Amino acid sequence: MNQPELQLRKNNTDMDVWEHVGELRRRLIRCVAAVALAFAVLVYIGPERVMNAVAAPVKEQGVQLIYLGLADALYVQLKVVFLCALVLAAPVLLWQIWAFVRPALYPEERKLAIGWALFSLLLFATGVAFGYGVVFLSALSFFVYAGAGTAMPLFTIDRYVNFLLGFVIPFGLIFEMPLACTIAAKAGVLRADTLRRGRRFAVLLSFIVSALLTPPDVLSQIMMAVPTVLLFEISIACVKWQERNRARELSL
Repeated sequence: MNQPELQLRKNNTDMDVWEHVGELRRRLIRCVAAVALAFAVLVYIGPERVMNAVAAPVKEQGVQLIYLGLADALYVQLKVVFLCALVLAAPVLLWQIWAFVRPALYPEERKLAIGWALFSLLLFATGVAFGYGVVFLSALSFFVYAGAGTAMPLFTIDRYVNFLLGFVIPFGLIFEMPLACTIAAKAGVLRADTLRRGRRFAVLLSFIVSALLTPPDVLSQIMMAVPTVLLFEISIACVKWQERNRARELSL
C-alpha cells in the first residue's frame, strides 16, 4: 500500500466519534431526500397507475379488488408507492452506504466488498423474480381455479398486497442464504460439517419460517419451504468449496 493510501486510512481512523456521526447524518439526509423525491415523482405520475400495475395479475384472473375501510384504498396505495420509491431510490441509498464505509476499507477489501454487494443484489433480485414469477403467480392461479364454481372471488386490496409481499420479500431474503454461508465460511466461523449435522433441523426450521412468512395456507408454505431446503443444500456446497479454497491457500 502506497503512502497516500496509508495517510487516508490514518486520517479516517483518527476521526473522532462526532465526525463519524456528522458524516452518517449527512448520508442519512441524502437517503431520505432521494426516497422523498422518488415518492413525490410517483405521486405526481399517479398512485392509481402504480396500483394498477401491481394489481394486474389478479385482475387478469377475473378477480375484483375491494376495500372495506374508507381509508384502506388510500393507505394501500401510499404503501405500494413508498415501496416502489425505495426501489427507485435504491442506487442512491446503496451509493451513500458505500461512500460511508469506503474510507475504512483497504483497496483489497473494497474490491471484495463490491463483488459481494453486486452478487448479493443479483441473488436478491433472482429471489424476488422467482417468488413473483413462479410461486406467487402459480399460487394465485391455483387458488382462483380451486374456488371457481364455488363462490365469486373478491380480494380486499390490503390483503392482496400483503399476499404479494408475503411471497416476494421473503424469497429475496432466502436467496441470500448461499452468499451468507459462504461469507461465514470465509471468516472461519462456519463449516460444512456443521451444516450437514444440522440438516434435519434446517428442514424443520424451513417449514416453520415458511409458515410464519407466507399466507396461512399449506400450498404457500410448501412452495417456500422446498426452495429453502434446496438453497440450504446449495449453501453446504458453497461452504465446502470455500473450505477447499482455504485449504489450498494454506498449502501454498
